[in-house]
Amino acid sequence: MFQTCRLWNLSIASVLALTLSNVFLTVRLLHSGDCNQYSGSVDEGVSMVPRAPILTPATCLEYVLAESLANSTDKAVFSGLDLRLGRWDTRRLYKVFDYAVVGERFPELSGSYSVCLATQSSLEKIYSLVQVSHHWSGPISTAIFAAGNDELYLLQIYLSYLRACFRPIRERVSFHLVLPKERAPTHLKSVHVSDFTKFDCAKPEATLNDLLKLRKPDTSKWRIKNPYPQNHLRNVARKGCQSSHVFLTDVDIVPSVNFAEQLDKFLRKQKPHHLTAFVVPTYELDERVRFPRNKTDLIRLANKGLARPFHHKVFIYNQFATNFSRWQADVSESDETKVSHNVTNFEFLYEPFYVAPDTVPPHDERFLGYGYTRNTQVSG
Repeated sequence: MFQTCRLWNLSIASVLALTLSNVFLTVRLLHSGDCNQYSGSVDEGVSMVPRAPILTPATCLEYVLAESLANSTDKAVFSGLDLRLGRWDTRRLYKVFDYAVVGERFPELSGSYSVCLATQSSLEKIYSLVQVSHHWSGPISTAIFAAGNDELYLLQIYLSYLRACFRPIRERVSFHLVLPKERAPTHLKSVHVSDFTKFDCAKPEATLNDLLKLRKPDTSKWRIKNPYPQNHLRNVARKGCQSSHVFLTDVDIVPSVNFAEQLDKFLRKQKPHHLTAFVVPTYELDERVRFPRNKTDLIRLANKGLARPFHHKVFIYNQFATNFSRWQADVSESDETKVSHNVTNFEFLYEPFYVAPDTVPPHDERFLGYGYTRNTQVSG
């Protein structure tokens, strides 16, 4: 179920909620990079952690073994990229390279789907794209931030590894590169196929953790002192979408399986140029439960205390206006995406994940760092 919002002029006038397979869940992928850590059943009283479940061995086989036999690549990403080019943001703080890597089927998928998933990430969290890309069958536009020559080099290796290991990433995901002026990379290192094919496709998170150990200490210190430009990256990812509608998320928000298809069908039934945003209820899962197959599974987990609304413990007002109780009470036998209800109790700190036309205002790039940045969208 969705929720509908009018987002123009910084206001979310009304919000609706979508159903069943339209549920989003915050997820961490392949905990510790090991597929055989799944612990089985979970007691109802287990404590909640705002992370994803450890994937089961069956899920890992689905993601890894079926892909590894079919994938191939003969060069690293960013080959031929000229760092002297790119475009500057409006304040010349960051240089952007649009479509630094283009998904093999991205143009085709952009033409066949009315909605594109837009997301952003730093180097540390890119492993989440494995699960995101397996769940979302449509086009994915991803903005990636890298600081300094060392991070750019590690990013080259890791993105090349992901594309070599996972067909959905290679085919569906286009990457846009965002580099800070203050710590701009000066050159690209030569990356050979053996540099990224030597890693185990079954361990994307562990592989990334190993690569992060090679990052220079001064780069890590710089990253700590300098705020992450989330809104710049959100805007870059959004404008990298070619579809009429955009689903803007953070990289560790994982959609339900078949969500892209159901959402596409739903949007094609809506009135053209309808200035409405559809909010998707977002949940956190206990780290040891299986990813829910549908809304029924999710509600069962919520009733047992194994799933809860996103940021419910961290900052309840982040998603409070969604009215999760009303959404959970709206149970339908059909898998068809529909509107659950209008949400009228909009609050300023409300930061839902939503689907909207690409004509909504951009995020305010004056706000840097983490926290209270998604609720700032203004028209120029």
